[in-house]
Amino acid sequence: MMYKKKGIILLFVLSITVFAGLFTSLYSDNSKDIYYNLRKYITIFGDVYKEVSNNYVEEIDPEKFIRAGIQGMLDELDPYTVYLEDEGKDELEIMTRGKYFGVGMRISTRNGWPTVAEQPFPNSPAANAGIREGDQIIEIDGTSTRGDKISKTASRLRGTQKGSEVRIKIKRVGVDKPIDLTLIRDEIIVSEIEFSGFVDPGIGLIRLTRFNRGAGKQVRRAVEELRDRGMTGLIFDLRGNPGGLLDVAVSVLENFVPTGELVVYTKGREGTQRQDYRTRIDPVLGNLPLVVLVDGFSASASEIVAGAIQDLDRGVIVGSESFGKGLVQTVVNLDSRGDAKLKITTAQYFMPSGRLIQRPEVFNRGRGSVFVNANEDESEDEDEEDVTEEPQNKTKIETDKDDNKYFTKNNREVHGEGGILPDIIIKNKKTTKYVAELRRNSMFFNFSLNYATDHADDLTGSVKITDDILNDFNKFVKDKNFDYIPDGFKELENLEKIAEEENYYELMKPYFQDMRKEFVRVKEKEKANSVNDIRFLLKKELTAKVFGNEDAYKAGFERDDVLLKAVDILKNQGNYNKILNVKVATKN
Repeated sequence: MMYKKKGIILLFVLSITVFAGLFTSLYSDNSKDIYYNLRKYITIFGDVYKEVSNNYVEEIDPEKFIRAGIQGMLDELDPYTVYLEDEGKDELEIMTRGKYFGVGMRISTRNGWPTVAEQPFPNSPAANAGIREGDQIIEIDGTSTRGDKISKTASRLRGTQKGSEVRIKIKRVGVDKPIDLTLIRDEIIVSEIEFSGFVDPGIGLIRLTRFNRGAGKQVRRAVEELRDRGMTGLIFDLRGNPGGLLDVAVSVLENFVPTGELVVYTKGREGTQRQDYRTRIDPVLGNLPLVVLVDGFSASASEIVAGAIQDLDRGVIVGSESFGKGLVQTVVNLDSRGDAKLKITTAQYFMPSGRLIQRPEVFNRGRGSVFVNANEDESEDEDEEDVTEEPQNKTKIETDKDDNKYFTKNNREVHGEGGILPDIIIKNKKTTKYVAELRRNSMFFNFSLNYATDHADDLTGSVKITDDILNDFNKFVKDKNFDYIPDGFKELENLEKIAEEENYYELMKPYFQDMRKEFVRVKEKEKANSVNDIRFLLKKELTAKVFGNEDAYKAGFERDDVLLKAVDILKNQGNYNKILNVKVATKN
């Protein structure tokens, strides 16, 4: 125990050492004052730790106590400066290397159990063992997974080396007894492209889900394949993409932007240490028209790509305003084995026009991070190089201009400090609260899983939602005792509570009863208005279960207003040029 405590204290001291430069503004410009205060407060921390450990009324957990101290320190900074350990660093390894040792399946929590969320990666250990979407992983190496966090389950499945075994027990719909499987871990190459194909004759579509290592090359191969098949214009879908590595964002841009173009630059503490990022290779897309799709969940690296495309007038941005994250993180190891890492904000990034897209009000715990990696060994992939930056102070929100107005290459006005505002703003229609609650409770997923198992012979070709399937779904929902609270009902309950506390409930009781009856009618009306949405979502889920995620994504084209608008823009070259303020020479 004493050795363990000393190791934890050492780790904390290392963390403080990393942060030493962060607090210079709190002390003095004189280095002697800095080091004096650093030694002073490290000593004070050690004394606090010793006194609490020895004298607190209850025995403390030393690891938990130290982590709380680290977290308390980092909470004084921005939301993206975090301490990574155990499961947290596993996700980072996948991001920075684009591969990992594991069994090749994505999992999510369904009905309280870790569940295979989609078909396993082709030729992976999970796929070769016959694991299916919807299988519940109820045990790993003899230990139940009930209630475990997904990160913990994923870490146990991955392991650390190729060829190692992991024993799992799964529960499958339609099978009475659990199935025991032994999987041999292998190297899994993570593909970040969810879809690559045609949405309309000549109009290609690539959907990128993350900017992990290798994404630039994956996009390049996808573009080359689509061009070989006659593509005349491309839609690049970054909706819901939370970001990833900074240099990967640049490598993705190299597929679209001419060689030598400045696509993004970063500045460290107080606007110093500027680093420019330029494209280095010829774009595989050439001069073909490009539309980029974004939404409020497109963050960091996604915004670098969309912002550079917009500033350089290389393509049209369509969708809704992006998340607004303009901060860069550097990852450093805190020990020699890399078991503990610190992800620290070291810089801001700026678009080619000079604008910073960091949304000031989003400077709290949120989505997305752009990373540079200070400790990554890229000897396995020598043609890609990570950027190394020293840890810096908490970044101040600043821009290169005071009026917050910037201009693209073709002199179109754009704005900073608020995400990427699309050239064409359009959102998909919202659904009802009834449908939203059905989705939140996994009703579509669970019904489709059961139905696909029981009616495998009936689901051939394209999936069509008949009245019989719709009735079966409604019966399934009823049998599950599904119910939900419509918008506004909680406010009614609060009003009733206030009326009881103030002794005028009996006076208003008839009105409360009438309003409750109205909410029953609201629920009935919402259900009636949701039929088309339910048919659509059932079609997507059943298609995913029978034919896979790519076909399910294609099944959503018909009701994707943002995507359909992008297709319309690419079909009209004149309108495309007008949006980008392209001056086309006319013949006399």
